[in-house]
Amino acid sequence: MKIYQCAFCGADIPPGYGIMYVKSDGTVLRYCSRKCFVSATKYGRNPRKLAWVRKLQRKQKQSTS
Repeated sequence: MKIYQCAFCGADIPPGYGIMYVKSDGTVLRYCSRKCFVSATKYGRNPRKLAWVRKLQRKQKQSTS
């Protein structure tokens, strides 16, 4: 099974979890949680400006090193 990455925060999504969002042009976006999904689609937030996304990315980077 393939492990996807969240389109918003970059977190790994294990098989059977997350939200798959298909845009009208056929682009498939996968989100790890509703928080990421709503932040990206409804509010149009930029993940680079959110503290919780940066914190999560730093944590993941440390765990892979």
